[in-house]
Amino acid sequence: MIQSQIQPGHIARHTPQSAGSQGRGAAIIDVAQDLLLRHLSQLGLADRLVFKGGTSLRKFYAGSAGRFSTDLDFGIADIRDNPGEVISKLVDAVSGLKLAPFSYEMTERRGKWTVVYLHPFSGADYKLTSKIDINPPPWLIPVMRDWIPLPIHKRYGAPLPAFQVVRLEENIAEKIARLNRTTTARDMYDLSWIMTTTAVSSMLDRELIKRLTVLKIWVDANGVHGGNSFWKQSHERHSFDPEKWLRKRNVADFDTSDIGALAVPAPAFDELSNTISKEFSFLVDLSEDELTIAKSSGHDRPLVLKLLRELPNGKLKDIGLY
Repeated sequence: MIQSQIQPGHIARHTPQSAGSQGRGAAIIDVAQDLLLRHLSQLGLADRLVFKGGTSLRKFYAGSAGRFSTDLDFGIADIRDNPGEVISKLVDAVSGLKLAPFSYEMTERRGKWTVVYLHPFSGADYKLTSKIDINPPPWLIPVMRDWIPLPIHKRYGAPLPAFQVVRLEENIAEKIARLNRTTTARDMYDLSWIMTTTAVSSMLDRELIKRLTVLKIWVDANGVHGGNSFWKQSHERHSFDPEKWLRKRNVADFDTSDIGALAVPAPAFDELSNTISKEFSFLVDLSEDELTIAKSSGHDRPLVLKLLRELPNGKLKDIGLY
């Protein structure tokens, strides 16, 4: 059994200055997640998952330069896998788990799972939580990433293993699609950080981001089946108008939940809006097919399925989609 040596002082140094109790809680969750993810890798369960979302962005791309993110978002790694079985094994692996100095539980409400972390550190709630989502598989072949080193990692007792994470272009496209529905400060912050961090933005395929964006928005509106997976129709239909998406967003437009504690200092919303408008201006240059799909019409399903199969480094080429 690996023994971690994490003391209150280590948590204090891991918490951003002036972040308050909510920031301390986020720092505790961050550490508890690291140990949990390492455990899932040791069990082999991580092989059946692809890490995605803001938490994966912090741990595998941004490190301390990124915001804290408390949710755990995964995709099923293999489209032929049984999602229900993966979720069941994940719940069994986490429920009642003890990884010093943490204990873990899983709770479920209306089909949504939450990880509960019990910890001995003062200055935050005794019980902290992360929402956990298990989504259909990513469309692109995932990449293996090493963790961005942080000082607290030295207290974990053993190295953190490489993890398979969603391609950055796909992570970005999902955030763009969410911002097509609502202005979440978290997603604006993440996209701004990505595009203004040269070491990260220089590796991006912008043409691929455009293609993925219109496809993600279309699938959100209409749904697609393939293998054992269903990318369900989960939102009311929204077309994608790049000019509207790139508009200047006012403070009143933002859903600001938690961003003040999870990003220190808190971002200036005008600055975020200006950065997004500038750095994503390439979205206006859609191809003829992309302009068609951007209307989110269900009549264009044959074209959507064709383009899903043709994605570079894609996983859907030989999958029966409908």
